[in-house]
Amino acid sequence: MSTAAETRARIVSGASLGAPGPADPERCSAVAIEALSHAAGEGFGMTSLSLDVASAKLGAGDVEIRARVEKRTWSIAFASAEAWLGEQLVFLAQGLFTRRRQD
Repeated sequence: MSTAAETRARIVSGASLGAPGPADPERCSAVAIEALSHAAGEGFGMTSLSLDVASAKLGAGDVEIRARVEKRTWSIAFASAEAWLGEQLVFLAQGLFTRRRQD
């Protein structure tokens, strides 16, 4: 079993997540799924997603999303992601991935 491996940061605009209002959970979910899936890698499909979205209004600027694989075996991967606008937390996400069957 391997342990945490971080992927490069992805930058999205605060407006794409709902700024100047609070972060939109649906938009955050889409971005989180994309970041987590990229971290888990090809051959893995998402089995479950846990998403916590902050309720504070987002300011102007770019949101940095960092995703990493916390643990990986041959058949499963646990990944997490954090999104920050400066020092303001936008969302936290965790995903469980399983290896896709090769038919």
